[in-house]
Formats: sequence, C-alpha cells, structure tokens
Amino acid sequence: MSPEDLTEVVRVAYERGIWVVSDECYVYLNYTPKRFSVGSLREFRERMVIIGSLSKTYAMTGWRLGYGLGPSAVVSAMQKLQSQSTSNPTSIVQKAAVAALKGPQQCVSDMRVEYINLRDHVVKGLRSIPEVKCTLPEGAFYAYPNVSAFFGRSGVKSASDLAGKLLREAHVATVPGEGFGTRDHIRVSYATSIAELDRGLERLRKFLAAL
Repeated sequence: MSPEDLTEVVRVAYERGIWVVSDECYVYLNYTPKRFSVGSLREFRERMVIIGSLSKTYAMTGWRLGYGLGPSAVVSAMQKLQSQSTSNPTSIVQKAAVAALKGPQQCVSDMRVEYINLRDHVVKGLRSIPEVKCTLPEGAFYAYPNVSAFFGRSGVKSASDLAGKLLREAHVATVPGEGFGTRDHIRVSYATSIAELDRGLERLRKFLAAL
C-alpha cells in the first residue's frame, strides 16, 4: 500500500475507535523509493501496535524473535500473555539479535539488492509461461502469479487444486492464494538461488503445458 493509503486507513480507524496492528516484518525489503512506517503517524499512536521481526531482515527465520511497539499498557499485557504461553526466547537467540541490530547493516542492503535481482528473474520466467500472468512485487520475496487460465483442466478447479498437484506430481512447492484472500493465484517464494528457481520454473512450465 502507498504511504497515502496507509495514512488514510490509520486515520479512519483512529476516528472510529478501531485498533491498527501493522505488520512491518518486511519494512527493509521494500523495493519502492518510499519507505514508510505507520509509526511515523504519532498523532494516532494511542490505538496502534507495530509488529516487527528479525526473521526477514536478518535471515533469522527459525529463531522466532520479533518485537512490538505500542502503548505501554498494551505492551505490558502482551508481555504477561507471552510469558505464560511461550516462556522466553533462548539466550542464544537474544545474543544473536543484539549482534544483528548493533552490527554493520550493509548485509541488509546487499540482501535487498540480491532479492530485487531474484524477483526480476522469477517474474520474467513466470511471464514467459503461456497463460500465466504475474505482476511485479514491490517488496518481500514472493511472486504471485495468476494461474486461473488453467482451472477446468485435468480436474483442477482452484488454486488449491493446482498447488496440490504441483507438489505431488511436479515436486514444486507453492502456496495457494485462498490463504491470502484470492482464488486465482499461487504464491512462489524466490528466496533461493537462481539455479533452484530455474529448476522450479522449468518443472512448472512442463506441468502446466501438460494440463
């Protein structure tokens, strides 16, 4: 979403007494010129919680450490709930987080550049497959091709059907769009090497051609 649209959402929610929880885990993997956090909208912060994570920015996915920014009463309640449900992150993960946050940040910029290259590569590959449509993502590390042209072929009725057949028959792992609110798409991660992407794209191309 554009900064202007996000600002309007936060404003309307605030005026109506609705809390906004802003997931900003991909804030440093934004490929547009405009970097924006709703945390900058200080006049609305009384009804706002910002969620962040070290998983994406610092490639600490499996270590499950994140953070929240919000009113002190809300954060205090979050701490009480978390302490009784998952105890606490291990000391090793906490030390790693301190090193990531205080250390040189060039790695983040380098990773962002590499993800842009991977994005361009996988989107070009997806667009080269007949009847597949794919917009250019402006952040994160997923492509979201529209595969609805293949519905009605070989028993495929939905994105879930297609994703299942891709996994079982072509050994390509995707996520069906139903989980993200759309029925015509599958999600493809490009957080891997060019070689692996090309291998997956070729399998996808052959599978779709045979439907």
